[in-house]
Amino acid sequence: MSEKMLTAVLDKTLSRISAEAGLVGGALSVVKDGKIIYTYDYGYADRENKIPFTQDTLCDVASTSKAWTVMLAAKAIDEGLIAGWETPIKQYIPELEMMNNKYASEHLTVRDMASHRTGVPAHDMIREKLHVDRETLMRKLAVLEPNADFRTRYQYNNLFFVLLGYLEERVRGGMSWEDQIVKFIAEPLGVDQIRFRGIDHDMDQVSPALPYGANGHTSKLCSYFADRYTAPCGGIRISMKNMSKWIMAMARGGVTDSGERLCSEQQFKEIITPVISTPAREYFHMKNVGYAQGWLNGNYKGTTVLYHTGGHTGFNTMVSFVPGQDCGFCVCFNTGSTPAHNITQAIVLDYLLTGKVEESYDHMIDAWCRDRDAMRAKLSKYEQGTPVTAESHPALVGTYRHPGYETFEIVEGEGGKLVFQYGSLVADIRIEEGGVMSAYNGVLDGLTPIGVVLEQLPDGNMHLEHPDTYGLVLTFVKEK
Repeated sequence: MSEKMLTAVLDKTLSRISAEAGLVGGALSVVKDGKIIYTYDYGYADRENKIPFTQDTLCDVASTSKAWTVMLAAKAIDEGLIAGWETPIKQYIPELEMMNNKYASEHLTVRDMASHRTGVPAHDMIREKLHVDRETLMRKLAVLEPNADFRTRYQYNNLFFVLLGYLEERVRGGMSWEDQIVKFIAEPLGVDQIRFRGIDHDMDQVSPALPYGANGHTSKLCSYFADRYTAPCGGIRISMKNMSKWIMAMARGGVTDSGERLCSEQQFKEIITPVISTPAREYFHMKNVGYAQGWLNGNYKGTTVLYHTGGHTGFNTMVSFVPGQDCGFCVCFNTGSTPAHNITQAIVLDYLLTGKVEESYDHMIDAWCRDRDAMRAKLSKYEQGTPVTAESHPALVGTYRHPGYETFEIVEGEGGKLVFQYGSLVADIRIEEGGVMSAYNGVLDGLTPIGVVLEQLPDGNMHLEHPDTYGLVLTFVKEK
């Protein structure tokens, strides 16, 4: 198959996604046999100023950074700084006390954190407000409620990757996670430009992509995710030209272009071996998916593939490699909540593994659109709901406290409407048909609206449910 045909399919597919979902721009790099064999640039890094996306554009690669954090753990194990994947981290952080699960507190390991099997749901709402240092966040994490038994269920959790980064800092005498990423991974790979999440990290001498948030149909310029302290779960900013060096090393089994190992062969095997099964979207053709450590391990049309996505409001990334075949790819789009990264994975894997691609990937876009429309129908129940006011619900006004999340407020806003406020999560409160009280801010995490469901209890306290608590209802106590 010619590169011209691959380009034509990508053009057709991404053009439709742009029309359906507001995709702005992105860059793709495909590697095989230790070299880049194909690149593709699409759209704009800065739509308003018509600056094109290129291989040198700096991208926020979000959760694909997790594999870099795991690589630091592998190196620490190789050096004996951490005894092993199964060693309780309490040996290194004795003050860690998971108040809601004493057994987990004593037995939590690197493997548990790196495979999302702690029993604790995501609790990502905490990141809307608490921009605290990693040690403080570790103490907050210790009081967050689980909703499953330890090591029994896969539940994606960013906060335990932050704890893993903090552990790596502890065992290296306080050397920051960022400095470790540069010294032990970026420099051996020959990466010439890398930045990290956070307003205190400069963007000088780089050409960054601007972030665009999408509502499922259109996109608009939004803010970068700026909390530097949570960077170990997703804080690397890098171009696809440089990210391809990481993917080439992974495809070679953890070996850089110069022949240097990023970790031992044994630790690399530990990294990519599945630990716990995960759900998979069938229309993306990935089956028998398990989470390894910082990587998903799945079967794509009969071939084992390691991959990981990364995404938040303004970016979507996909990285992937095929063990034993020395090939893979990396792609990043500067638009959140589109299917572009997932569908590009299917196109590129078809190209790498079979030498040909389908004439059309519209069936995948159609499936995503059905999910989008279902989401929009659900959100319309909120949009059509009755605004809650200080006059209709005066008892709601006040401050509510949780030991991990700290406080949220319900205040009277314009026209007497009540507003939910938790850091950057600010939304009008409405009562939907059926009596559900909710607050959504109009921003999406993938195809999940960011917001909360609220229920005030007879004693004045509040039950709160957030999508990232996976059904766990939290209790906030109303302050007197």
